[in-house]
Amino acid sequence: MSSLSSSSSYDVIVGGAGPAGVAGAMAAARAGASVALIEPQNALGGVWTTGLLSLILDSGNKPGIMDEIRNRLRARSAVADHRDLYDAEAMKIVLDELCEEAGIDILLHSKISEAVVSDSLITEVILECKEGRRAISARCFVDCTGDGDLAARAGCGFDLGRDKDGLTQPLTLMALLAGVPEEIRQQNQKTTASCLPKQSFLEMLQASGFEPSYRHPSLFALPNGLCALMANHQYELSALNSADLTKATLQARREIHQTVDAMRRIPGDWRNVRLVSTAAHIGIREGRRIHGHYRITLDDVIQGTRHPDAIARCTYGIDVHSPNLKEGGAISNPDVKSLPYDIPLRALIARDRDNLLMAGRCISGDFDAHSSYRVTGNAVATGEAAGITAALAALRDLLPAQLPFKDVLEQLKTLRHHPS
Repeated sequence: MSSLSSSSSYDVIVGGAGPAGVAGAMAAARAGASVALIEPQNALGGVWTTGLLSLILDSGNKPGIMDEIRNRLRARSAVADHRDLYDAEAMKIVLDELCEEAGIDILLHSKISEAVVSDSLITEVILECKEGRRAISARCFVDCTGDGDLAARAGCGFDLGRDKDGLTQPLTLMALLAGVPEEIRQQNQKTTASCLPKQSFLEMLQASGFEPSYRHPSLFALPNGLCALMANHQYELSALNSADLTKATLQARREIHQTVDAMRRIPGDWRNVRLVSTAAHIGIREGRRIHGHYRITLDDVIQGTRHPDAIARCTYGIDVHSPNLKEGGAISNPDVKSLPYDIPLRALIARDRDNLLMAGRCISGDFDAHSSYRVTGNAVATGEAAGITAALAALRDLLPAQLPFKDVLEQLKTLRHHPS
């Protein structure tokens, strides 16, 4: 695997190697930039891999890198086309290969702990590595950390949680299961990726004497013969606090074991269900929303707003998971109707630091809009756009906000219709 170069100076540094970060680094490298991709976990992919999400959402209208990833998975028989359910281990190696082929310098097991700022520009970031601290510099930076960690270290303004009380959506630890009855695995629900209707699954668990914290428990049949389980909510805990993350992880892991025990008590062939693995990192729905040059709002989602600098169209609905159990323990606002809307490039350009972009769930938006655009198909699309913008700005010695949008759009079209 590519490692960080000895020069430690790049055109573009991408912080975070989840779906947004991988796409951002690939797009920047293909645009001709030298790129470093920094990731604290042991694999590329973020929630796709170490998070075991196992399901890609809002990807059907996303050409380019999203299609490349899907095609690589398909070649390994590792994705179910009708639902974009995938094998997380196959996803790891696919992302490794794509980033290595793009010539990206990858550094795993390393976390951005500080950002050095001069005037309104980030000049370098400080990494916490196994061997100690080290600094690397770049002309342009892209925050794909999910929680907006890089932007926050650089002093950018941000929003967190909903306006009325600051609560964020709950955290969820995913798990992989073996031994789910094959007749259940083969069921194909028309309105959900779960192989069981969520209400039916809830009632089966309740009849087995267990009350899950997530009232829409889901079971996804994967192409590797396993199932992914999404059945817990850890409420009123912050993804920005290590003590809260610890508490959420311990609670969730305990609940997953209790859930599997309850599944084994379901009449029929469920007695053979076994827990294969819990995710290495708990799934985080919501962290910081960094202030950008445009803020995507609930009105945009409801009205289907179009923008002249659109870099992607979001077709996923508003999906606010209850911030606390008393609000239902499932989806808080299922009756709010949305229309397909544009994600503008301005929402990816940081307001408070001139050479910083964001991609993924930390782009600029309000609480409700974020619940729609946060899913990983949109993360890939925003990563592509942010990576291209960062590369072109760095190579032309411009700030991202100075770059003509038509140049970004032209490069995006090339990437999305003629991938490398």
